[in-house]
Amino acid sequence: MKLSNMKILSDSDMELIHNTSIEILSNTGIMFNSKKALELLEKNGAGVNYEKKIAKISPAMVEKALKTLPGRFSLYNRDNTGYITIGDGIPKCGSGHNAIYLISDESSLRQNAKTKDVVDFAIVSDYLEDIDIVGVPLMPQDVAVPSSSLLYAVKALYENTTKPVFFSTDSNEINTALIGMMKAVAGKQDVSECPNGISQLSPTSPLFWEEGAIDALIYTAKQGVPLNLLPEPMAGLSAPYSAAGLLTIHNIEVLSGMVVAQMARPGTPVIYGSSWTTYDMKYISAIIASPETSILRIAGTQMAKFYGMPSHTTAPNSDSNFHDEQNAWEKSISNMCAICSGNDIVMNSGMFATGLTISHEQLVLDDEINGIIRRIYRGIDVSTNSIDMDSIKSVGHRGDYIIEDLTLENLRSKEFRPAKVSNLKAYDTWMNDGGQSVVQNAGKKVREYLSRGAKNPLEAQKSAALDNIIRKFIENP
Repeated sequence: MKLSNMKILSDSDMELIHNTSIEILSNTGIMFNSKKALELLEKNGAGVNYEKKIAKISPAMVEKALKTLPGRFSLYNRDNTGYITIGDGIPKCGSGHNAIYLISDESSLRQNAKTKDVVDFAIVSDYLEDIDIVGVPLMPQDVAVPSSSLLYAVKALYENTTKPVFFSTDSNEINTALIGMMKAVAGKQDVSECPNGISQLSPTSPLFWEEGAIDALIYTAKQGVPLNLLPEPMAGLSAPYSAAGLLTIHNIEVLSGMVVAQMARPGTPVIYGSSWTTYDMKYISAIIASPETSILRIAGTQMAKFYGMPSHTTAPNSDSNFHDEQNAWEKSISNMCAICSGNDIVMNSGMFATGLTISHEQLVLDDEINGIIRRIYRGIDVSTNSIDMDSIKSVGHRGDYIIEDLTLENLRSKEFRPAKVSNLKAYDTWMNDGGQSVVQNAGKKVREYLSRGAKNPLEAQKSAALDNIIRKFIENP
């Protein structure tokens, strides 16, 4: 059977967080710096103060929105021929997301990101078995118009991977252009039935939606494109300095965005996103791989399931600035909590240094971590066939199972996961083979994949259509 989901909240804990959230939504309200959003909320029964830009959302409005919210949805490949299901109980892992710097190997200093780095990241992601979704890895710094950086990055993804893409912005104009890219790639003006990407949008904690973000949310919902709502409150700065307070502020903000999305278009897929951040008062820095953030990865999943929403979190995460032991244990712990609590989407493979840095080698290493933990989460099949009592009887005492039928059958199955870059060799064999570290093994894989190039490049006509979208954005930002 499958591994039981990790849990950290009791039923009464979740009820208290929910009731507190409803109390704040209905009495304190949320600030929306958008006339469009305020008018939509008022039309649907919210109490709106236009002068203060605050909308009070009633319990009935939350309940109504939850009734139209899908618990699962399909996310399609670039060519519309295949899809994955988000919300089916099988965690999906994604690469990225939105770093600034690149480290090319174990000894290099970090470098400013270039468009070519995004291309390479997409190519490597496309080859990796335990990467299901490709997020924007880097914001390229070599584009002529800086405001178009994200557009060039998403274009590079669509051109070099067939897997669904994941992007985020706080600009309605850029988000609109990105959804235009989704349509151009799909060859359809309506992608609500075959979305090939997810748009991530975030409020500004505490309890505030910027105009660009909320207007983009409304537009995205009307297009039927899946939304990942990602509040990022920081304990002690934009949320109470307690894990429960941080979780509650986060929950309130997710519910506010979910309600607006369902008002704009009932049935829009909305994901309960989370990217937990605590704050180190001593070093004055954000922390994304502390023990508390991993506890919250579990708690956030539980709150998502409480509402019947698909869930997202970030992992494998690390605050280390290097491919070192801290990187390994932080990534393993955060990813174990993310996957084994049952999150539907786990983003951030390839990223470290508190989300500032990407490494292609790290992407391959994280693919290994993803595969190991997903294998643990899958559990074991216990059946008459898998126990193989007949072989136990026939082999008897002091025999071996090398030539048994089920040994050969299971050797070709996914019962035992083969290592990809991990070292499983004895010392002498390992030294005779060059004594390579896992980071060096990962680098070898990166070079192998890049030498092959993109498996399925985007058709020239569609690539030209993406160029045209970027050109129009630059001319009319």
